[in-house]
Amino acid sequence: MTNVSRNKINEPDYVLAHRELVVLISSLNKQNASVLIEELCTEAEKIMLVKRFAAILLFSHKYSAYRVATVVGISVSTAQRLYRQYEQAEFEGLLRCVTKKQQREFVSLIEDFLLSRVSHKARTRLARRALNL
Repeated sequence: MTNVSRNKINEPDYVLAHRELVVLISSLNKQNASVLIEELCTEAEKIMLVKRFAAILLFSHKYSAYRVATVVGISVSTAQRLYRQYEQAEFEGLLRCVTKKQQREFVSLIEDFLLSRVSHKARTRLARRALNL
């Protein structure tokens, strides 16, 4: 769970800082964006972001909340909360930002992670993906 300092920040200051951070992130190339995430986020935050993103994409590909919880490794209650947010179109902007091809590739990767536990072919696909990175 994310911990936020009890020290309050002035709302206009926060809005300005947030806007500037978004501008900075949007100007980064792939390599620099990777460095930013690697050095700015803790391991737990990176895992949380990947799991949340995976859950949202799986919901958009008609996975149930229970199946998402199982596949992604989150609690059923977290999956249900994210699904309610998905149903209320809270992630429409995010889903519009990611092309259908990128969504399919990420969902395929998540499915390969799941299948790699039992399938030699899926393990081979994962190994090939890792070598292409």
